Amino acid sequence: MRATTIAATVFILFFALAADAAAAAGSRKQLWGAIAYNSKSGAYGFAVDRASKRAAEGEAFRRCGNDCDVTRTFRNSCGAIADDERQFAWSTGATREMAEQKALEKCTGSACKIIVWACTS
Repeated sequence: MRATTIAATVFILFFALAADAAAAAGSRKQLWGAIAYNSKSGAYGFAVDRASKRAAEGEAFRRCGNDCDVTRTFRNSCGAIADDERQFAWSTGATREMAEQKALEKCTGSACKIIVWACTS
């Protein structure tokens, strides 16, 4: 009977810990990032780890300056902009490398290079 009680206690503890871990994963904080970009001058600004999309966009524009004409946002990930002076492309990814690779693939010019990247925590 004692072995049964121990087994039941272990099962209950395991179930409680698993439920707690699932709840923690489900309540992961949503962090926003944004990149503002001036497609004519190449000026940029970015913000990461903001509580809202609006806060991230506002900070990115403030850092970029008055003439920025593009903003891109991302949540719990990374963003990157590639440019070759004639065009630019934007993408997101789970990592900096993924975001940069996808942006470069979208930027079809031969001189495309990453201008700016940013990642949330």
